[in-house]
Amino acid sequence: MKKIKITPFTLLLPALLFSIIANAQRLPKIQTTSVLAPADIKIDGKPTEWNNKFQAFNRTTEVYYTLSNSATKLYLTIQSNERRIIRKIISNGITLTILADPKQNKGGLAVTFPVYAKTERPVFLNLKSPFETVKDTNRNNAMSDSVMIGYNAVLVSRLKTIGIIGEPSIADSTLSIFNMEGFKATARFDAKLVYTYELAIPLSYIKFAADKPGTFKYTLQVNGPPGDVSVIDNGRRMVYTAGDGSQVNIGYPGPDNLGFANPTYFSGVYTLAK
Repeated sequence: MKKIKITPFTLLLPALLFSIIANAQRLPKIQTTSVLAPADIKIDGKPTEWNNKFQAFNRTTEVYYTLSNSATKLYLTIQSNERRIIRKIISNGITLTILADPKQNKGGLAVTFPVYAKTERPVFLNLKSPFETVKDTNRNNAMSDSVMIGYNAVLVSRLKTIGIIGEPSIADSTLSIFNMEGFKATARFDAKLVYTYELAIPLSYIKFAADKPGTFKYTLQVNGPPGDVSVIDNGRRMVYTAGDGSQVNIGYPGPDNLGFANPTYFSGVYTLAK
């Protein structure tokens, strides 16, 4: 009978998965507290100032997140270790919508990152099998680091635009990440291909209800594709229509790809930390 060799990585995988699941179960679905941003906070895709600890894990969107603020800015930090969710975020973006009145459902300020030009295809990265693992742990670690560096270089070169809706002073509804208005956004992988997404919005662009200064309603949405989704080839394949009119392949209409094709979102209320 053929012997099955169990590598140390294989042994660690269930323990790592259990740790992630247990941590998610302990966190609330919606952030419940105000959080003062650390004095050294940076929008660099590295959650070191948070020690990789987040305020909530939302099961609808399947992301960890923390909303925080300083005296001048609102910060959103998101993290995902689910590669199908990471693919969705990179391709379709996340939109944070802020409403002055918690009773509102429309309008407000909507900030999306990343956004792509109509003629630009979204970034695609191989997240399922980025490299072939071998028995040599040192080689695997070196390959993991190499993939991280390469993928982060792609993110830096391609994720360059923030979408802004609901702010009349931003005429084109888009800003470069190198803007003068004070909006900042970035994303980054670590060596385990855990994805961290960070966004900063100047508080001067956020409106507040007169009777509740410092409190607003927010909706966080992991977007679906920017164009219409259709099923072709006798139900064997899903595609969406890109801005340039071309069809972009999503894949077989199984659970993961159906999740990719549909937006997911949740809402909460946040009060600025003093």
